[in-house]
Amino acid sequence: MKAVDVIKFIKEINLEKYFNENNFGKVVGIENFTKLKKNINPWDTSNAAGGDAFAPQASDLTRLYALIRKRKMINVLEFGSGKSTLVMAAALLANSKEYDTESLGIRRKNPFHIFSLESEKKYAEEVRESCVANGLQDNATIIFSEAEQTTFKNQICGRYKKIPSCCPDLIYIDGPMPMSYHNSSNEYIDMNHSEITNITCDVLIIEPILLPGTVIIVDGMTNNSRFIRRNLQRNWLSFEDLDNDFTIMVLDEDSLSVLHRRQLNFQNN
Repeated sequence: MKAVDVIKFIKEINLEKYFNENNFGKVVGIENFTKLKKNINPWDTSNAAGGDAFAPQASDLTRLYALIRKRKMINVLEFGSGKSTLVMAAALLANSKEYDTESLGIRRKNPFHIFSLESEKKYAEEVRESCVANGLQDNATIIFSEAEQTTFKNQICGRYKKIPSCCPDLIYIDGPMPMSYHNSSNEYIDMNHSEITNITCDVLIIEPILLPGTVIIVDGMTNNSRFIRRNLQRNWLSFEDLDNDFTIMVLDEDSLSVLHRRQLNFQNN
Protein backbone atom coordinates (compact mmCIF):
# COMPACT_ATOMS: atom_id res chain seq x y z
CA MET A 1 0.00 0.00 0.00
CA LYS A 2 1.60 3.19 -1.18
CA ALA A 3 0.49 6.54 0.26
CA VAL A 4 -2.30 6.99 -2.26
CA ASP A 5 -3.46 3.41 -1.67
CA VAL A 6 -3.71 3.99 2.09
CA ILE A 7 -6.00 6.97 1.50
CA LYS A 8 -8.03 4.95 -1.02
CA PHE A 9 -8.39 2.04 1.43
CA ILE A 10 -9.64 4.33 4.20
CA LYS A 11 -12.11 6.03 1.86
CA GLU A 12 -13.56 2.82 0.44
CA ILE A 13 -13.56 0.31 3.30
CA ASN A 14 -17.00 -0.90 4.36
CA LEU A 15 -16.54 -0.72 8.12
CA GLU A 16 -19.84 -2.34 9.03
CA LYS A 17 -19.10 -5.31 6.73
CA TYR A 18 -15.58 -5.64 8.17
CA PHE A 19 -16.99 -5.47 11.70
CA ASN A 20 -19.51 -8.25 11.05
CA GLU A 21 -17.37 -10.55 8.88
CA ASN A 22 -14.46 -10.53 11.35
CA ASN A 23 -16.63 -10.98 14.46
CA PHE A 24 -15.03 -7.74 15.55
CA GLY A 25 -17.51 -7.06 18.33
CA LYS A 26 -15.54 -9.36 20.62
CA VAL A 27 -12.35 -7.41 19.97
CA VAL A 28 -13.81 -3.96 20.63
CA GLY A 29 -16.26 -5.02 23.32
CA ILE A 30 -19.21 -3.53 21.43
CA GLU A 31 -22.10 -5.82 20.55
CA ASN A 32 -23.47 -3.98 17.51
CA PHE A 33 -21.92 -1.76 14.87
CA THR A 34 -22.98 1.85 15.38
CA LYS A 35 -22.19 4.92 13.32
CA LEU A 36 -21.08 8.32 14.56
CA LYS A 37 -23.73 10.18 16.53
CA LYS A 38 -25.09 13.27 14.82
CA ASN A 39 -26.95 14.70 17.83
CA ILE A 40 -23.97 15.41 20.09
CA ASN A 41 -24.67 17.82 22.93
CA PRO A 42 -22.47 20.92 22.42
CA TRP A 43 -21.33 20.81 26.06
CA ASP A 44 -20.41 17.10 26.23
CA THR A 45 -16.66 17.55 25.89
CA SER A 46 -16.46 20.33 28.44
CA ASN A 47 -18.81 18.78 31.01
CA ALA A 48 -17.22 15.31 30.89
CA ALA A 49 -13.54 14.58 31.25
CA GLY A 50 -11.35 12.41 29.06
CA GLY A 51 -12.62 8.87 28.64
CA ASP A 52 -15.99 9.88 30.09
CA ALA A 53 -16.69 12.36 27.28
CA PHE A 54 -17.90 9.94 24.60
CA ALA A 55 -18.56 6.21 24.39
CA PRO A 56 -16.17 4.49 21.96
CA GLN A 57 -17.43 4.38 18.37
CA ALA A 58 -17.41 1.01 16.60
CA SER A 59 -16.65 2.73 13.28
CA ASP A 60 -13.54 4.51 14.62
CA LEU A 61 -12.19 1.39 16.31
CA THR A 62 -12.88 -0.83 13.31
CA ARG A 63 -11.09 1.63 11.02
CA LEU A 64 -7.96 1.59 13.21
CA TYR A 65 -7.88 -2.20 13.48
CA ALA A 66 -8.42 -2.71 9.75
CA LEU A 67 -5.69 -0.22 8.80
CA ILE A 68 -3.11 -1.75 11.16
CA ARG A 69 -3.82 -5.21 9.76
CA LYS A 70 -3.94 -4.15 6.10
CA ARG A 71 -0.87 -1.89 6.25
CA LYS A 72 1.03 -4.38 8.48
CA MET A 73 1.86 -1.66 11.00
CA ILE A 74 4.82 -2.40 13.27
CA ASN A 75 4.77 0.42 15.82
CA VAL A 76 2.05 2.85 16.88
CA LEU A 77 2.39 6.09 18.83
CA GLU A 78 -0.89 7.16 20.40
CA PHE A 79 -1.61 10.55 21.94
CA GLY A 80 -4.47 9.92 24.38
CA SER A 81 -5.22 6.43 25.75
CA GLY A 82 -8.57 4.65 25.76
CA LYS A 83 -10.47 1.81 24.13
CA SER A 84 -8.49 2.56 20.99
CA THR A 85 -5.31 1.46 22.80
CA LEU A 86 -6.67 -2.04 23.35
CA VAL A 87 -7.97 -2.32 19.79
CA MET A 88 -4.67 -1.25 18.24
CA ALA A 89 -2.70 -3.51 20.58
CA ALA A 90 -4.93 -6.41 19.53
CA ALA A 91 -4.26 -5.64 15.85
CA LEU A 92 -0.51 -5.49 16.50
CA LEU A 93 -0.67 -8.80 18.38
CA ALA A 94 -2.38 -10.34 15.34
CA ASN A 95 0.36 -8.92 13.10
CA SER A 96 3.06 -10.38 15.36
CA LYS A 97 1.61 -13.86 14.92
CA GLU A 98 1.89 -13.57 11.13
CA TYR A 99 5.11 -11.63 10.57
CA ASP A 100 8.68 -11.64 11.88
CA THR A 101 10.52 -8.33 11.45
CA GLU A 102 13.91 -9.87 12.26
CA SER A 103 13.71 -12.41 9.45
CA LEU A 104 12.52 -9.63 7.14
CA GLY A 105 15.56 -7.52 8.02
CA ILE A 106 13.50 -4.67 9.50
CA ARG A 107 15.12 -2.82 12.39
CA ARG A 108 12.76 -2.47 15.36
CA LYS A 109 13.57 -2.89 19.05
CA ASN A 110 9.91 -3.40 20.02
CA PRO A 111 8.09 -4.67 16.94
CA PHE A 112 4.29 -4.85 16.91
CA HIS A 113 3.98 -2.57 19.92
CA ILE A 114 1.93 0.51 20.77
CA PHE A 115 3.26 3.34 22.91
CA SER A 116 0.28 5.21 24.32
CA LEU A 117 0.54 8.56 26.08
CA GLU A 118 -1.99 9.65 28.68
CA SER A 119 -2.00 12.95 30.58
CA GLU A 120 -4.35 11.82 33.35
CA LYS A 121 -3.13 9.20 35.86
CA LYS A 122 -6.62 7.79 36.35
CA TYR A 123 -7.06 6.90 32.69
CA ALA A 124 -3.48 5.70 32.29
CA GLU A 125 -3.98 3.18 35.08
CA GLU A 126 -7.39 2.08 33.80
CA VAL A 127 -6.04 1.39 30.31
CA ARG A 128 -2.95 -0.35 31.70
CA GLU A 129 -5.15 -2.67 33.77
CA SER A 130 -7.40 -3.36 30.77
CA CYS A 131 -4.39 -4.34 28.66
CA VAL A 132 -3.30 -6.83 31.30
CA ALA A 133 -6.84 -8.21 31.65
CA ASN A 134 -7.00 -8.80 27.89
CA GLY A 135 -3.51 -10.33 27.57
CA LEU A 136 -2.15 -7.34 25.63
CA GLN A 137 0.51 -6.16 28.10
CA ASP A 138 3.36 -7.40 25.87
CA ASN A 139 2.09 -5.34 22.97
CA ALA A 140 1.25 -2.09 24.77
CA THR A 141 3.11 0.41 26.94
CA ILE A 142 0.94 3.02 28.65
CA ILE A 143 2.90 6.11 29.59
CA PHE A 144 1.69 8.80 31.96
CA SER A 145 3.05 12.15 30.82
CA GLU A 146 1.94 15.56 32.01
CA ALA A 147 0.72 18.00 29.39
CA GLU A 148 1.13 21.74 29.11
CA GLN A 149 -0.15 24.71 27.20
CA THR A 150 2.59 26.12 25.03
CA THR A 151 3.20 27.68 21.60
CA PHE A 152 4.50 26.39 18.30
CA LYS A 153 5.99 29.07 16.07
CA ASN A 154 4.23 31.62 18.27
CA GLN A 155 0.86 29.86 17.82
CA ILE A 156 -1.08 28.74 20.88
CA CYS A 157 -1.37 24.97 21.39
CA GLY A 158 -0.82 22.12 23.84
CA ARG A 159 1.63 19.22 24.05
CA TYR A 160 2.90 16.42 26.23
CA LYS A 161 5.96 17.31 28.28
CA LYS A 162 7.78 14.11 27.29
CA ILE A 163 7.13 11.34 24.78
CA PRO A 164 8.78 7.93 24.23
CA SER A 165 11.64 7.44 21.79
CA CYS A 166 10.24 5.29 19.00
CA CYS A 167 9.81 5.21 15.24
CA PRO A 168 6.05 4.86 14.61
CA ASP A 169 4.41 3.71 11.40
CA LEU A 170 1.08 5.01 12.69
CA ILE A 171 0.39 8.04 14.89
CA TYR A 172 -3.08 8.35 16.40
CA ILE A 173 -3.97 11.76 17.84
CA ASP A 174 -6.76 12.00 20.41
CA GLY A 175 -5.01 14.05 23.10
CA PRO A 176 -3.74 15.53 25.28
CA MET A 177 -6.95 17.01 26.64
CA PRO A 178 -7.06 20.73 27.57
CA MET A 179 -8.12 19.88 31.15
CA SER A 180 -4.58 18.53 31.58
CA TYR A 181 -2.97 21.88 30.77
CA HIS A 182 -2.59 22.90 34.40
CA ASN A 183 -0.60 26.00 33.46
CA SER A 184 -3.36 27.41 31.23
CA SER A 185 -4.70 29.92 33.73
CA ASN A 186 -1.32 31.68 33.77
CA GLU A 187 -0.97 31.87 29.99
CA TYR A 188 -1.89 34.54 27.44
CA ILE A 189 -5.25 32.79 26.87
CA ASP A 190 -6.69 29.87 28.80
CA MET A 191 -7.17 26.79 26.56
CA ASN A 192 -9.28 25.19 29.30
CA HIS A 193 -12.12 27.49 28.28
CA SER A 194 -15.06 25.40 27.03
CA GLU A 195 -15.41 27.37 23.77
CA ILE A 196 -11.78 26.97 22.66
CA THR A 197 -11.00 23.99 20.43
CA ASN A 198 -8.05 21.80 21.35
CA ILE A 199 -4.88 22.39 19.33
CA THR A 200 -1.77 20.20 19.74
CA CYS A 201 1.75 20.32 18.32
CA ASP A 202 3.41 17.04 19.35
CA VAL A 203 3.49 15.60 15.85
CA LEU A 204 4.87 18.85 14.45
CA ILE A 205 7.83 18.66 16.81
CA ILE A 206 8.71 15.09 15.82
CA GLU A 207 8.00 15.46 12.08
CA PRO A 208 11.71 15.60 11.11
CA ILE A 209 12.39 12.08 12.45
CA LEU A 210 9.36 10.41 10.84
CA LEU A 211 9.97 7.98 7.99
CA PRO A 212 8.27 8.16 4.59
CA GLY A 213 5.12 6.07 4.70
CA THR A 214 4.18 7.18 8.22
CA VAL A 215 0.41 7.50 8.71
CA ILE A 216 -1.28 10.03 11.02
CA ILE A 217 -4.93 9.78 12.04
CA VAL A 218 -6.58 12.59 13.98
CA ASP A 219 -9.76 11.58 15.79
CA GLY A 220 -12.20 14.47 15.49
CA MET A 221 -10.55 17.78 16.40
CA THR A 222 -10.88 19.12 12.85
CA ASN A 223 -9.48 22.51 13.79
CA ASN A 224 -6.46 20.71 15.22
CA SER A 225 -5.96 18.54 12.14
CA ARG A 226 -6.05 21.64 9.94
CA PHE A 227 -3.54 23.38 12.21
CA ILE A 228 -1.27 20.35 11.93
CA ARG A 229 -1.56 20.20 8.14
CA ARG A 230 -0.82 23.92 7.79
CA ASN A 231 2.36 23.56 9.81
CA LEU A 232 3.74 20.26 8.52
CA GLN A 233 6.83 20.88 6.39
CA ARG A 234 7.12 17.67 4.36
CA ASN A 235 5.05 16.12 1.55
CA TRP A 236 1.87 14.70 3.11
CA LEU A 237 -1.21 13.35 1.34
CA SER A 238 -4.35 13.95 3.38
CA PHE A 239 -8.07 13.26 3.49
CA GLU A 240 -10.53 14.99 5.81
CA ASP A 241 -13.85 13.22 6.48
CA LEU A 242 -16.23 15.60 8.24
CA ASP A 243 -19.12 13.13 8.19
CA ASN A 244 -17.14 10.49 10.09
CA ASP A 245 -15.10 13.04 12.06
CA PHE A 246 -11.51 12.04 11.32
CA THR A 247 -8.53 13.11 9.21
CA ILE A 248 -5.80 10.89 7.78
CA MET A 249 -2.37 11.98 6.51
CA VAL A 250 0.34 9.88 4.86
CA LEU A 251 3.98 10.97 4.44
CA ASP A 252 4.52 10.56 0.69
CA GLU A 253 8.28 10.65 0.06
CA ASP A 254 10.88 8.36 -1.50
CA SER A 255 12.47 5.68 0.69
CA LEU A 256 15.59 6.61 2.64
CA SER A 257 17.85 3.55 2.59
CA VAL A 258 18.10 -0.21 2.06
CA LEU A 259 16.66 -0.85 5.54
CA HIS A 260 13.78 1.53 4.98
CA ARG A 261 13.04 0.05 1.56
CA ARG A 262 12.72 -3.37 3.20
CA GLN A 263 10.07 -1.99 5.54
CA LEU A 264 8.15 -0.26 2.73
CA ASN A 265 8.31 -3.35 0.53
CA PHE A 266 6.90 -5.38 3.40
CA GLN A 267 4.09 -2.92 4.09
CA ASN A 268 3.28 -2.06 0.48
CA ASN A 269 2.78 -5.67 -0.66
